Amino acid sequence: MFNTLLLHSIQQLQGERSASAILHMLTGKKSSQTFQDVYAYHLSTFFGIHRTITRDDLMNELKKLKALQYIAIREREIRLTEYGLKELNKEPIEHTPLAWLNGTAYQHMDQQFWGRLVVFVQTASNIASGQHQFIPVDERKEVLNWVKVKYRYEQSNLREYLQHLYSELHVLLKGMPEWVAELTTYRLSAYHRYGMSKDQLALHYNLSVHDVTITLQAVIHYLLQSVLEDQRTYPYLFQMCEDLQVTLPLTHSAQKTFDWIEKGYTLEKIARIRKLKMSTIQDHIVEIALVNPRFQIDQYVTKEAAQNISHTASVLNTNRLKTIRDELSGDYSYFEIRLVLAASQGVSNNGRGNT
Repeated sequence: MFNTLLLHSIQQLQGERSASAILHMLTGKKSSQTFQDVYAYHLSTFFGIHRTITRDDLMNELKKLKALQYIAIREREIRLTEYGLKELNKEPIEHTPLAWLNGTAYQHMDQQFWGRLVVFVQTASNIASGQHQFIPVDERKEVLNWVKVKYRYEQSNLREYLQHLYSELHVLLKGMPEWVAELTTYRLSAYHRYGMSKDQLALHYNLSVHDVTITLQAVIHYLLQSVLEDQRTYPYLFQMCEDLQVTLPLTHSAQKTFDWIEKGYTLEKIARIRKLKMSTIQDHIVEIALVNPRFQIDQYVTKEAAQNISHTASVLNTNRLKTIRDELSGDYSYFEIRLVLAASQGVSNNGRGNT
């Protein structure tokens, strides 16, 4: 499955981005360049879905694909070969759990939601069985604090609460391929039973650890989408993520800039107030344009400029900023070009965006 993800990503990038772009996409790097890339190349659903992968891990996987003659690497350019395209077409993404991924929508909340769920189930099942001494499978402070508060609130009807959680999860897992549902349940911990590690799951299912990581991430996103779209059907699971929702999936710094813009401040004044470089504020504007379909860019770039930039990018069929700027004889700044592309490539024009 991870190979399918890589092959699809390489195909979408059209040789215009290096391995670093793939790494930054997978790890969810909070930069305007990465944000713009994932939208520009219709890879937004893969943003931040494998935050633990290292550069060495990725390069090793790419070397394997090259050895299989699925990809060709020339300097920084990576492209699919004819064999790679055939391999990719054997199993379209929409027929795999990869289709459930929605990184830009859920990367800010998926690990918190999953941590709360697995630790609460572990805690409640142990205590309901009379076992008060156990090691939490997730020791992050924010997760443990949430579970402690939730447990105190629900302790009087713990078994009933667990039964409701089980029923909701059972319904959702039934909608998945059997092996995926089974793999997910093996990951959960309960009374006298710790969930299997990713390494153990990889061995059990004859998968790579990367496959397991991506599959579990897809399951978490599947759960979140189902729960958030139908809160009444899954009220107990909704309690696990209700407070994690955000209006716009912006980085913290970009959100601050947006707040100042909403108050009517100019970019120059915002830069002075926040003591940031103008280029950083411009990065925030590009990020806002990507995720906010109501954001108007007219105050930063003229309609004529926007039309010229959009037309040139479309004719050249490229997202390379320098190529577009050179074709336009340097008449427009990189910020203007990035902003116009962002407005045309953002959420309102991409939907869930990676097919």
